[in-house]
Amino acid sequence: MKRFFKSDRESDALIEKITKLYGLKIGEFINMAIKNELYPVTDPFRTEAAFLLQSHTDGKLDAWVIKQSMSRGIRALSSRPARNAEHLQGFFAHYYFDESTKNCTIVEGDALWEPSAMIYSTIGKKAPMDGFGKMNGSHLVDEIFAHWNALWGKAATYDVLATLAYRCEPCKPFDWFDGISFLSDIERDALAQWSGGTNRSE
Repeated sequence: MKRFFKSDRESDALIEKITKLYGLKIGEFINMAIKNELYPVTDPFRTEAAFLLQSHTDGKLDAWVIKQSMSRGIRALSSRPARNAEHLQGFFAHYYFDESTKNCTIVEGDALWEPSAMIYSTIGKKAPMDGFGKMNGSHLVDEIFAHWNALWGKAATYDVLATLAYRCEPCKPFDWFDGISFLSDIERDALAQWSGGTNRSE
């Protein structure tokens, strides 16, 4: 499909210079500019965003894959944590955790048990368990955000959040653009933290 746009004089000057300097066609330059504007800047966030868009345009993307890509973005924060939890909270607001659902329940001995126990230890609380050695994933997510100041720098925090995002299902599926926007948002939060020179605590 042919498209036309009206550029201003400043853009015209830049387009003329860049196309000559780098040997790019105007269409190539515009395609790069659009993606660079909307994609995250760093990996793995950028790779995940590119994967989502490519899969969408190829017609090979479903809601499950989108959610897993977003989950991987959360896990990436374990090595580059972000004090700002707004976008993570917004993500989990799309979930309704049912403690009767097996995948959203943390069972003694599974991979989430140890990091979950560490989180409760960090906030000075005893892990609440039912009589069958299970923890409620919904309650744990609430506790994490309620004690974010103590937990945001811990790798275990992001591992738990990412795993619950992976295992459980949102109330309404995310679409491909939700995924790209979320990855960009959490990357910006992390970059803002890195620029201040703050490192992850153990």
